[in-house]
Amino acid sequence: MIIVGNGRVGGGLKLRADRLGVQAAVVSRSSGWAEVRPTVSGPILVCTNADDLEDIIHSTPADRLRDLVFIQNGMLDTFLAQHGCQGNTRGLLYFAVPKRGLEPQPGEESVFSGPHAETMTRLFASLDLAARGVVRSEFSNEMASKLIWNCVFGLLCDVFDQPVGWVCTEERGAVDALVAELVEVVNRGIGTTIKANPTSDDLVSYSMSIPSYQGTLKQWVWRNGWFVEAADRLKFKTPIHDEFLVGRRPVGR
Repeated sequence: MIIVGNGRVGGGLKLRADRLGVQAAVVSRSSGWAEVRPTVSGPILVCTNADDLEDIIHSTPADRLRDLVFIQNGMLDTFLAQHGCQGNTRGLLYFAVPKRGLEPQPGEESVFSGPHAETMTRLFASLDLAARGVVRSEFSNEMASKLIWNCVFGLLCDVFDQPVGWVCTEERGAVDALVAELVEVVNRGIGTTIKANPTSDDLVSYSMSIPSYQGTLKQWVWRNGWFVEAADRLKFKTPIHDEFLVGRRPVGR
């Protein structure tokens, strides 16, 4: 297994692989790229921040671009299409790495979709981490729901300076309204088929399982900023999202 990135997730997976006797090589920004040989095939798990993806793509030999497996949170669809990687394997990770230097703590099943999905599920099984492969439409729906959770609760936790449990209890109407707007944008924007009411119920249920967690508005380009751009492109009004964003957009946005 080749892991790009030696941060919290990549480093944690490497530690777990070493302990369990699973061969894993780590590639960093400045070293290890000899492991990515043009004559070999197999998944290359990209464990960097989304902002680093362009550099990773440019650093990867052209013959291995199709092997990159993208696991970043956020809306990557537009970016990957622009770089010819829309058919690559994608993943959603459902395990916790509390801090750098610790192994992943198993949680729910991680999800993979694409040409290396089956291989990734086998690799994760060898690491005692649950995973399953799904078709791309199912992956896209699950990705969109996770993205909306990050966008809605990151924004509302900032607005009210309260954790997710408080937001669900005291501002459920705002949660439902924001979810409804963002569901409509993502369905129109990338063809997902999620529905507002069950999505909101699911996201609130999850939030109430971690009530003390306090989200924050971040990764603008990959999260809330994507919804702003997509709504503008689609000529779709999102007044509630826009109102909560007043005074909170990055400079120049």
